[in-house]
Amino acid sequence: RAKSILMTDYASFLTDNWLAPLGFSLGSPRDSAKRGSHISIRHADGYRINRAMIEEMNVIPDFREPDNIRLGFAPLYTSFKEIREGFDRIKRVIEEKRYEKYPIQQLVVT
Repeated sequence: RAKSILMTDYASFLTDNWLAPLGFSLGSPRDSAKRGSHISIRHADGYRINRAMIEEMNVIPDFREPDNIRLGFAPLYTSFKEIREGFDRIKRVIEEKRYEKYPIQQLVVT
């Protein structure tokens, strides 16, 4: 649990410092006692960003309406370096406008 808290605190820090200037906000509680081993980041184009991350960046998040991208961290085998790399990829999706080629309409899961 201690590593989980450090990981989600780190992800929150990266959201505030790297992603907030790009239109993201933290959707999870800041208090680690009120969250598990994941965080939610919010963006108006969350669904399209989520698709680009899956299709192009080898990051597998979970999307939740209306604009939440959920990122889970497994403390037993996820490193802080991997979290940083994942956030760098999210940043690149925005800076390189990769998400713009994905439709706003969500895929239907069968």
